[in-house]
Amino acid sequence: MIRSSFAFLFLLVFACAGGDDGSGGDGGGSADGGDDDAGSRRDAGGPPSCEDGQHLCGGGCIDDQPNEPDRGCRLGCGEACPIPEGGTATCTSDGECDFECGAAFVRGPDGCSCDARTCEDLGATCGEHDDGCGGTLTCGTCADGTDCVDGTCGCAPDAAEPNESRIETHDLPDFSDAPDTSMTFDTFDLSDAEDEDWFTFAVSDDLDAGNPQVRVTLDGIPPGSDYDLGVWYVCAEGGEGTTCAAGAPENMIGRGCTSASSGTTSETVELDTNCSGTDDGGTVYVRVTSSTWGGACGPYLLEVDVR
Repeated sequence: MIRSSFAFLFLLVFACAGGDDGSGGDGGGSADGGDDDAGSRRDAGGPPSCEDGQHLCGGGCIDDQPNEPDRGCRLGCGEACPIPEGGTATCTSDGECDFECGAAFVRGPDGCSCDARTCEDLGATCGEHDDGCGGTLTCGTCADGTDCVDGTCGCAPDAAEPNESRIETHDLPDFSDAPDTSMTFDTFDLSDAEDEDWFTFAVSDDLDAGNPQVRVTLDGIPPGSDYDLGVWYVCAEGGEGTTCAAGAPENMIGRGCTSASSGTTSETVELDTNCSGTDDGGTVYVRVTSSTWGGACGPYLLEVDVR
């Protein structure tokens, strides 16, 4: 009876001790060991830490690059920055690729898009023009008698331009009073309301027993316009005795006359030259202006007679 009780107690103590060994105590050792292993794997799989002057590229560290778009900028991996259509590649101050758009383009989140120009942008009221995006603008037509010049209706400058003042004149051939000399010019026009045409030519006083008489006629004035004529004479040997045989006296240069008939009526100025000494040769200045420019591009006629 005593032996049986002792055996039972021994088995009970042994069973308890064996259960502790099999369970691993309170279980903390096994769990701690698992956490340690997992933490080591995370550290090993993270990105490496690059030194100053280096950056990560392809899983490793490389030296920082020159901050140039064709090198991929400072933080690139040696490949050129992408260039968007209508733009240029650039680098940011942080060393990353960026881009700028050209004049006819606007920047969007993914690149440059073309901002087409309008006729108003170009200041054009006629003709066809490039819209800056590969398209064509049609900006209107001009009325009969006018041309489209640089996007606006008017007249193309004639071959004598620029001849806007007595300092900047167009030279005509020389004239003589012996024999009498006559010429007609039909290739000049006034291209706009502000245009002035100035001409000059020399007159020689040859042996005809008289002083040169100079007659200039402006004809062929385009419909809708009103042109005016001025003619002046400057003696080669000095003297201011020249008078007007036709026209109103106007002595802006030497001695001269002007004609300002209304509308398209011909304008005529005639000068009787009179200089100091025996030689009455000199230089003639001619000015054609418009008091009303009607926009027609037809050339006028300039007839010069010296006798």
